[in-house]
Amino acid sequence: MLVQAGLPRAQAVAGLTASNLLTLAVVLALPVLAIPALLRGGVDRSLLEGTIGGLGLFVALFAVGAVMLALDRPLRWVGRTVQRVRNRIRRRAAPVRDLPARLVRERDRILGTVGRRWKSALTGSVGRWAFDYATLLAALAAVGSTPRPGLVLLAFCTAQLLAQLPVTPGGLGFVEAGLTATLALAGVSTSHAVLATFAYRLLTYWLPLPLGLFGAVLHRRRYLGADRVAAG
Repeated sequence: MLVQAGLPRAQAVAGLTASNLLTLAVVLALPVLAIPALLRGGVDRSLLEGTIGGLGLFVALFAVGAVMLALDRPLRWVGRTVQRVRNRIRRRAAPVRDLPARLVRERDRILGTVGRRWKSALTGSVGRWAFDYATLLAALAAVGSTPRPGLVLLAFCTAQLLAQLPVTPGGLGFVEAGLTATLALAGVSTSHAVLATFAYRLLTYWLPLPLGLFGAVLHRRRYLGADRVAAG
């Protein structure tokens, strides 16, 4: 859709990749903000283990990401490995030859994309999750539950990590089950946890879908319709 709208393909790929990397990095770093809740004590062991796991994953991914961004050799090695596996699996297709160089080139493009606008990019990523977390707090307040915000943040971070599992679109099913369970561990009653979870997912997942469909229809009419007129 971005390419059809006139954005160069390479810039579209680099921009989307940079956006996703920043978004994932912020959600993985959010458990750091819950440290005061951990220091106060009273945290369920399962919730504590989930938080520690999230912090460990953040440290590991941060280290790997830093290496890939700073050094060419590891990135080229990944490219060669993926390229070799792909060519072996798809023997009948034309072999890929330049994947390592393309990865380095796109990495540099991502750095250039974020570059001078890193403050705006980081602010947008943090704001996206801050509003998402505020939506969950509002859903809990709407059902009459007021648990400690720090514990809710731990439950929120765990649910967002589940959403990154590439099994269902948007973590559908995984987020609902995980968030309900972690909210219960945070001291929310089961009934309130279920209601708040469904209200939260309604606002953050289901409500934008019709808007996205409406945008896709407008996009199709504007750009694909214009292409057909030009071709005719």
